[in-house]
Amino acid sequence: MRILDIGIATGYALLCLSLVSVMSPYGSQIQAADSVADAHASEAVFEYVQHVGLVFLADATPSQVCASLQQYSNSTLTLGGVIAGQPCPGAPATFEGEYTLDLPLSGREDTLRAWTEVA
Repeated sequence: MRILDIGIATGYALLCLSLVSVMSPYGSQIQAADSVADAHASEAVFEYVQHVGLVFLADATPSQVCASLQQYSNSTLTLGGVIAGQPCPGAPATFEGEYTLDLPLSGREDTLRAWTEVA
Protein backbone atom coordinates (compact mmCIF):
# COMPACT_ATOMS: atom_id res chain seq x y z
CA MET A 1 0.00 0.00 0.00
CA ARG A 2 2.84 2.39 0.73
CA ILE A 3 4.13 2.17 -2.83
CA LEU A 4 0.67 2.98 -4.15
CA ASP A 5 0.38 5.96 -1.78
CA ILE A 6 3.80 7.26 -2.84
CA GLY A 7 2.87 6.85 -6.53
CA ILE A 8 -0.41 8.72 -6.09
CA ALA A 9 1.28 11.51 -4.09
CA THR A 10 3.98 11.86 -6.75
CA GLY A 11 1.41 12.02 -9.53
CA TYR A 12 -0.59 14.63 -7.63
CA ALA A 13 2.57 16.71 -7.02
CA LEU A 14 3.47 16.61 -10.72
CA LEU A 15 -0.07 17.65 -11.64
CA CYS A 16 0.08 20.60 -9.22
CA LEU A 17 3.49 21.73 -10.50
CA SER A 18 2.27 21.53 -14.09
CA LEU A 19 -0.80 23.58 -13.22
CA VAL A 20 1.31 26.23 -11.49
CA SER A 21 3.67 26.51 -14.47
CA VAL A 22 0.78 26.81 -16.92
CA MET A 23 -0.97 29.49 -14.87
CA SER A 24 2.23 31.47 -14.31
CA PRO A 25 2.18 34.95 -15.91
CA TYR A 26 5.91 34.78 -16.65
CA GLY A 27 5.51 32.39 -19.58
CA SER A 28 3.24 34.76 -21.47
CA GLN A 29 5.61 37.68 -20.79
CA ILE A 30 8.51 35.77 -22.28
CA GLN A 31 6.41 34.78 -25.29
CA ALA A 32 5.37 38.42 -25.80
CA ALA A 33 9.02 39.54 -25.69
CA ASP A 34 9.93 36.90 -28.29
CA SER A 35 7.10 38.11 -30.53
CA VAL A 36 8.32 41.70 -30.31
CA ALA A 37 11.89 40.64 -31.14
CA ASP A 38 10.66 38.61 -34.13
CA ALA A 39 8.61 41.61 -35.30
CA HIS A 40 11.71 43.83 -35.16
CA ALA A 41 13.63 41.28 -37.25
CA SER A 42 10.78 41.11 -39.77
CA GLU A 43 10.63 44.89 -39.99
CA ALA A 44 14.38 45.05 -40.57
CA VAL A 45 14.21 42.63 -43.52
CA PHE A 46 11.44 44.58 -45.22
CA GLU A 47 13.20 47.91 -44.57
CA TYR A 48 16.35 46.46 -46.15
CA VAL A 49 14.44 45.28 -49.24
CA GLN A 50 12.81 48.71 -49.54
CA HIS A 51 16.19 50.42 -49.06
CA VAL A 52 18.11 48.51 -51.74
CA GLY A 53 15.18 47.66 -54.01
CA LEU A 54 14.14 44.49 -55.76
CA VAL A 55 16.03 45.49 -58.90
CA PHE A 56 19.33 45.48 -57.00
CA LEU A 57 18.52 42.13 -55.38
CA ALA A 58 17.64 40.63 -58.77
CA ASP A 59 20.62 42.02 -60.71
CA ALA A 60 23.45 42.02 -58.15
CA THR A 61 25.90 39.17 -57.73
CA PRO A 62 25.65 37.09 -54.57
CA SER A 63 28.82 38.68 -53.17
CA GLN A 64 27.39 42.18 -53.75
CA VAL A 65 24.16 41.27 -51.94
CA CYS A 66 26.09 39.71 -49.04
CA ALA A 67 28.25 42.84 -48.75
CA SER A 68 25.12 44.99 -48.78
CA LEU A 69 23.56 42.85 -46.04
CA GLN A 70 26.68 43.27 -43.90
CA GLN A 71 26.66 47.05 -44.44
CA TYR A 72 23.01 47.29 -43.38
CA SER A 73 23.68 45.32 -40.16
CA ASN A 74 24.43 47.14 -36.93
CA SER A 75 25.17 46.38 -33.26
CA THR A 76 21.67 45.02 -32.53
CA LEU A 77 20.76 43.65 -35.95
CA THR A 78 22.51 41.09 -38.15
CA LEU A 79 21.38 40.46 -41.71
CA GLY A 80 22.46 37.42 -43.67
CA GLY A 81 21.04 34.69 -45.83
CA VAL A 82 21.69 32.48 -48.81
CA ILE A 83 21.94 34.21 -52.19
CA ALA A 84 21.85 31.90 -55.21
CA GLY A 85 23.21 29.09 -53.06
CA GLN A 86 26.05 31.20 -51.61
CA PRO A 87 25.73 31.60 -47.82
CA CYS A 88 26.27 35.02 -46.29
CA PRO A 89 27.42 35.51 -42.69
CA GLY A 90 25.29 33.50 -40.28
CA ALA A 91 23.41 34.11 -37.08
CA PRO A 92 25.12 35.70 -34.09
CA ALA A 93 25.90 33.50 -31.08
CA THR A 94 22.94 34.90 -29.14
CA PHE A 95 19.85 36.53 -30.52
CA GLU A 96 16.34 37.37 -29.39
CA GLY A 97 14.37 37.39 -32.63
CA GLU A 98 14.72 36.13 -36.15
CA TYR A 99 12.91 36.34 -39.46
CA THR A 100 13.39 34.66 -42.84
CA LEU A 101 12.16 35.90 -46.22
CA ASP A 102 12.41 33.75 -49.36
CA LEU A 103 12.58 35.69 -52.64
CA PRO A 104 12.51 33.96 -56.03
CA LEU A 105 14.35 36.52 -58.20
CA SER A 106 15.71 36.23 -61.75
CA GLY A 107 15.50 32.46 -61.79
CA ARG A 108 17.34 32.06 -58.49
CA GLU A 109 16.15 31.55 -54.94
CA ASP A 110 17.37 34.11 -52.40
CA THR A 111 16.79 33.79 -48.68
CA LEU A 112 17.20 36.89 -46.53
CA ARG A 113 17.47 36.47 -42.76
CA ALA A 114 17.56 38.92 -39.88
CA TRP A 115 18.48 38.40 -36.26
CA THR A 116 17.95 40.90 -33.47
CA GLU A 117 20.66 40.46 -30.90
CA VAL A 118 20.52 40.44 -27.13
CA ALA A 119 21.48 43.90 -25.95
